[in-house]
Amino acid sequence: MMRVILLLLTLHVLGVSSVMRNKSLKKKIEGPWRTIYLAASTKEKINEGSPLRTYFRLILCGKRCNQVYLYFFIKKGTKCQLHKVLGRKKQEVYYAQYEGSTAFMLKMVNEKILLFHYFNKNRRNDVTRVAGVLAKGKQLNKEEMTEFMNLVEEMGIEEENVQRIMDTDNCPSKIKS
Repeated sequence: MMRVILLLLTLHVLGVSSVMRNKSLKKKIEGPWRTIYLAASTKEKINEGSPLRTYFRLILCGKRCNQVYLYFFIKKGTKCQLHKVLGRKKQEVYYAQYEGSTAFMLKMVNEKILLFHYFNKNRRNDVTRVAGVLAKGKQLNKEEMTEFMNLVEEMGIEEENVQRIMDTDNCPSKIKS
């Protein structure tokens, strides 16, 4: 657990953490998002059918974004199961209960791209590092992809563990919050 805390602090110092101090954050992060890419320290955790392969649809904020509501699908075979996860912010990090305990951070790249990274500790105390990029569209430009790949590298995730999630996303495009 100490390694996770040290890595979170290191990422914060490197400026990877977030733009949570921005007063207009709610306007920036609320709304529809789609998962474009995911990368994980354990590739199997984001393979098709795995619980960390998330197909995002919507992010909503509570007061001052001290709470965020994440809406995403997980595929079980051919069925898409909708999940709603509540993240509660403590300092710059959100904490949520999903597949064990999860600590995550968000970073706005621009109005159409949102990076996130998290540490998931499952019930067996195995920790998986995950980085992802959410978008309003279906593609990233070269600069956006570079920023995502820099995050992947900073998280200590191998480049070959990056997967384009958008290509397998056939879950419903709209949800009811």
